[in-house]
Amino acid sequence: MKTYNFNFSTIEKMNIFIKNNKSITNSKELLVQIFSGVMKKDTLCEITTNIIKIIPNVKIIGSTTDGEIIEDKVNTNSVVISFTIFEKSKLKVSIIKDVNKNDSKESGIKIANNLMQEDTKVMILFGDGLNVNGEEFLNGVESTAKDIVISGGLAGDNATFEGTYVICQKEVLCNAVVGVSISSKELIVNHGYSFAWQNIGRKFKVNKSVKGRVYEIDGMTPVQLYAKYLGDEVADLLPGIGIEFPLIIQDGNIDIARAVLEKGEDGSLVFAGNIKEGSIVRFGVGNSNELLNDAFNLAKIISNKDSQSIFIYSCMARRRFLDSQASEDIKNFSKIANVAGFFTYGEFFTINSEYKLLNETLTVLSLSEEVNTKKDININSEESCNRGVTTLQALSHLVNVSSNELENLNDNLEEKISTEIEKNLENEKKIFDSMKMASLGDMIANIAHQWRQPLSVITTCASSMQIQQELGIFDESTLVKNTKTMIYQAEYLSDTINTFRDFIKEDYVLADIILQEDIQKTLKLLDVVLKDNIIELIDEIDYSKKTVLRLIAGELSQVIINIFNNAKDALIEKEVQNKWIKLSIEENNSKHIICIEDNAGGIPDDILPKVFEPYFTTKHQTTGTGIGLYMSYDIVTKHFAGNLYVKNTENGAKFFIEIPEPK
Repeated sequence: MKTYNFNFSTIEKMNIFIKNNKSITNSKELLVQIFSGVMKKDTLCEITTNIIKIIPNVKIIGSTTDGEIIEDKVNTNSVVISFTIFEKSKLKVSIIKDVNKNDSKESGIKIANNLMQEDTKVMILFGDGLNVNGEEFLNGVESTAKDIVISGGLAGDNATFEGTYVICQKEVLCNAVVGVSISSKELIVNHGYSFAWQNIGRKFKVNKSVKGRVYEIDGMTPVQLYAKYLGDEVADLLPGIGIEFPLIIQDGNIDIARAVLEKGEDGSLVFAGNIKEGSIVRFGVGNSNELLNDAFNLAKIISNKDSQSIFIYSCMARRRFLDSQASEDIKNFSKIANVAGFFTYGEFFTINSEYKLLNETLTVLSLSEEVNTKKDININSEESCNRGVTTLQALSHLVNVSSNELENLNDNLEEKISTEIEKNLENEKKIFDSMKMASLGDMIANIAHQWRQPLSVITTCASSMQIQQELGIFDESTLVKNTKTMIYQAEYLSDTINTFRDFIKEDYVLADIILQEDIQKTLKLLDVVLKDNIIELIDEIDYSKKTVLRLIAGELSQVIINIFNNAKDALIEKEVQNKWIKLSIEENNSKHIICIEDNAGGIPDDILPKVFEPYFTTKHQTTGTGIGLYMSYDIVTKHFAGNLYVKNTENGAKFFIEIPEPK
C-alpha cells in the first residue's frame, strides 16, 4: 500500500505525474481522493474525466473544501489529488443523489447498504456541507453498518456558505453524499481525533430546537445570545465567524462542538449537527497552544501504530483560528506517512462504536496493509508546542473559574431556597392543621347543640312508650307514631354526622359537587350557633339551581364556616341589635360568587387590607389566632384558583368567594 499526493496545477502536469508513476497506472485497486478549494465544477469534471481515461478501473471520491492538506502543508484555493494503491484490499464506491436535510438519515442507510462488503474495515464518506444533516446521515449509516471505522466529513466552500460539491467518479454534485468502502482481512485501521477547544463562560439551556436549527436558548434567540455574550460585532458576522465560537455539548464523556452554518431572519441558527431541546451548552474558544499540543500528542500515538497512509479530515475552524500556524497542526503526521486531506464543515468519526459528527476537530485515519511499519517521531523540545501560558489561557481560566464559582453559588442558593420552601410548606400545613382543629372545636360544639333537641325527642318518645306499656294503655298506633318520630330524629343525627365527616376527611380528592347542596349542608352545621346567638340568616340562594363545581370535599364548608364565625364574633362584640347574616350567590363572567354580608358595621379602613394576613387578628388572644381568614384565602386562591376579598357596605362587611367554572 502506498499513497502519492499531487498538487494540481494543470491537466497536462497531472497526466505526466500519473504516467511517471507506473505503480499508479498498474494498480488493480486504486483510490483517488480529490480535495478542491477551487469551486469550478467544469474544472473538477475535467480532472476526473482525464483520470478515468488514463486509469479506467480507478475509484474516485472527493469534496470541495475550506482548505487542502498535502503532506506538511496547508493550502487554500488549490486542488490536492491523492492516489492510494491497495494491494490486499477491495474498494467499492457509491453516490446517493438528491439528498436534503430532511432525508439525510435515509441517504445514510442507502449508502451503507451499497458500500458494505465482506470484511469491510472502513468507510470514507463525504457529504454536501450545506444540504446534508451530518448527524442524521451518520445515524442512518450506523443503523446499517456496524463495528467498522467511519471517517470523512462535510464538504466546504471556502466559508462562503453558498454551495458545496462532492465527487464520485465523473460526477460532481451538490445535494449528494459519496463514499468508498475498503475491505480486507489484512488491513490495519487506526484513527484518532484532537479537540482541545475550551469551554468558556456559563452554561445555557436550549429551550427550542428542531434537529440542527436552534430557535431559543435561555429565553432568547441564538443570535441574541451571541450578541449579548460575545458582542454585536460577532453576531453581525454570523454565520462565518460562528465556527470560531462554537457551542459545546457534553455527549457522555466527550465534548462535541457544534459550529454555525446558517443564520435565519428570525434569529435562529443552523448548526452542523443536531442540538436537542434541553441540552446544556457553553461557548467554546480556541487556544493555539492547547490545540497544537493536543495534535502533537495525537501524532505520537499514531506513530506507535502501523501506518502506510494517513488522511486528515479537519475542521475549517481550526485552520482559520490557527491561521499561519495551521500547518503546525498537521506537520508531525507527515513524518509518519504520506498525508492528504481537507478542512471540512463537520468531521465524521467513530467513538466507542458510535458514529459521531464532530466540529472544531482534527480527525486522523491511518491505514496499513503491512505490519511493522511504525515510526518514531523525533521532535526537539523547542518544537513540541510547549510555548508557555498565553494571555488567552489566563483569561479563559479566569472566566471559567468565575463562572464555576457563580454556578456553585447559584446551586447553593437554589438548594437553600428549596429547603426554605419545604419549611414554609411544612409550616403552612401546620397552620392548616391548626385551623382545622380550631374549626373542629367549633363544629363539635355546633353538633352538641344540634343533637340536644333530637336526642331529647328520642328520649321522650322512648320514655313515653315505656310508661304507657306499664300503665297498660300502649297501643299499635302509638308505636307507629313514636317510631316514625325517632327514625326522623335519628336520620337528622346521621345527616349531621355525614356533613361533619365530609368536613374532616383528609383525602384531598377533587370531586364534582353541587354548590347549592354543599352550602345547604354547611348551613345545617351553623344552624344552632346562629339560633343560640339570635342571629337571623337571610338566605337568598335559589336552591332549585344546580351549579356543578369541581372542588375538594369539605374545603368550601371550611371557608364559609370561618367567615360566618368571624361575622358572628363581630356581631356579638359590637352588641348589635337585630343581628343578621345575609347569604347569596351571584354569577359574573363564568364565575360563581358566594356573598356573605353582616350588619356589624364593617371593618376599619386601616385594618381592611390586613384581614387575610397570617396571624392578624383584632380579637383577644384567648378568642382568636388570626389564621382562619388567612387559610380561607389560601384555600380559595390556591385550591379553587379563585379569589377571596372583602368590602365594607352601608351595613357592615361583605365577603366575596369567587370560584371559576371548572375547565
